[in-house]
Amino acid sequence: MADDRPPQKPPADPFAAWREWVTQSEHQMNKVFNDMMGTDQFARASGGWIEAMTMFQQTMNEGAQRYFQAVNLPTRNDLSELAERLTAVEERLLRIEGLLAQAVGRKDSAKPAPRPARTRRPPSKRKAKAPDEGPASE
Repeated sequence: MADDRPPQKPPADPFAAWREWVTQSEHQMNKVFNDMMGTDQFARASGGWIEAMTMFQQTMNEGAQRYFQAVNLPTRNDLSELAERLTAVEERLLRIEGLLAQAVGRKDSAKPAPRPARTRRPPSKRKAKAPDEGPASE
């Protein structure tokens, strides 16, 4: 028996209008901001802002360095220099260890390598068993 009812439409998406509004708003805002950022005035303003922030950061770093020196604490530069020096010392130590290993290796190469202890004996020649004899003696 066939269903005589007309096919039902899926329920309307309650967020479809909202998604469309968000998409259109995003496109409009992108256009406005792209137009604004493409001007020379914006470029000058952002360049001035970046320059001011760079000067502020430099001033703060210098102040922090002076403070750390006053309280006798290492600065970031001090720690970086120390890390570089420590890395150089470790590299030199590895080179020295390698040279020592080579020198010891040459000294030991004159001696023959120790041979392992022999614990098994080679098989001895066995007598052929006669049918009336017991196990063969070695």
